[in-house]
Amino acid sequence: MDQIFLAAFNGLFLYLGLALVLMVLAGLLRSPRFKGWRGERAVRRAIRQKLDPLVYVDLHDITLPTQDGSTQIDHLIFSPYGLFVLETKNYQGWIFGSERQARWTQQIYKKRSQFQNPLRQNYKHIKTLQELLGLAPEQVHSVIAFVGACEFKTEMPPQVTRGDGFVAYIQGFTQTLWGPEQMQALLDRLEDLRLQPGRATNRQHRTHVKELQAAKSARGARPPIEPAVPSAQPEPAVPASAPKAESVPLCPQCQQWPLRKLLMQRGPLAGQAIWRCSNVPACSFVRADEVLSASAQP
Repeated sequence: MDQIFLAAFNGLFLYLGLALVLMVLAGLLRSPRFKGWRGERAVRRAIRQKLDPLVYVDLHDITLPTQDGSTQIDHLIFSPYGLFVLETKNYQGWIFGSERQARWTQQIYKKRSQFQNPLRQNYKHIKTLQELLGLAPEQVHSVIAFVGACEFKTEMPPQVTRGDGFVAYIQGFTQTLWGPEQMQALLDRLEDLRLQPGRATNRQHRTHVKELQAAKSARGARPPIEPAVPSAQPEPAVPASAPKAESVPLCPQCQQWPLRKLLMQRGPLAGQAIWRCSNVPACSFVRADEVLSASAQP
């Protein structure tokens, strides 16, 4: 009798344990963080499957410093036709909104909820990139990618897309804005400025966003996901004098630091040798090896 009771107790304990695990797993799958991660992975796959990697260079989960903390960008795509800033939204149901509305609406059956206009959320990202990289407004393009089983019930701006519609929107830009050397210099500068990827950076950024939300709530305002007005990270000062190498050309742009010869591993000059100023990120000079050989001598 005791053995039967013990077996029944063990079976019940196992059943409750499995039920608890399934409840935790179901909660995780429904969490906004997991949905966001799954949406970003879907967009990343579409980028790498449908955009030519010899033309478009993609970066993901980029955290950049601002004067008041940091801002986090889902996806960046560098191309000869400009820099595309993608914000991913993994939503279901009907989506209502317009370009000028501060908040949009999601409706699933009779339940309605509001969220920040993603175009306004992306505004902070774009202004930060413009100031940190020294870009003009026409060189940076905002793109919103809604993934998941959602449907737009109001007319959306062309840069707000569903599924992989963002691919066709990006490919619609065909006017060349910069050459491969300038594009490579922008990639290098961004890599120098971005905060180190990892859990510590993500945790610090989430804490910063929560503090901003709490401050807005205390003032009786609705908390935005991102603050509206960014400030650029101050530029490092360029020293009055710098060491000069006798056998290496001097940078023709800053006229102070020697150049370094590098073999590029990624970007539009991948596989090519380039000369780059050693005073990165203060100086953005980049030239292909054969171009420099004809124009600069040690």
